[in-house]
Amino acid sequence: MKTLTVTEAIRNLATLLKQAIAGEEIGIRTDDTVVVLRPLHSKAPEMLSPREALRRLQSDARLSSVEAENYLREVQAERVATEKRSA
Repeated sequence: MKTLTVTEAIRNLATLLKQAIAGEEIGIRTDDTVVVLRPLHSKAPEMLSPREALRRLQSDARLSSVEAENYLREVQAERVATEKRSA
C-alpha cells in the first residue's frame, strides 16, 4: 500500500483519486493513524465468493476471526436447511 502524508496527498489528490478508483490501495497518514482512500461504490458490483467476502472483511478489520467463523457456521446451516427443504 502506498502511504503518504496529508501534505503529499493534498498536492496529488486528483492523481491519488484516479489510482484508488483503479484499485490501488492508498493510505494517508495523520499522526499515528493511516486512513485508506478507496471508492465507496464500484462501477459494477463485484461478485465475491463467501470465502473471499469473509477474507476481505477480515483484512479490513471489520470482522474478527471469531465473527467470521460464526458467520460461516450460520451460512452453512442455512444452506443445509435449504437443501433439506428442496429434497
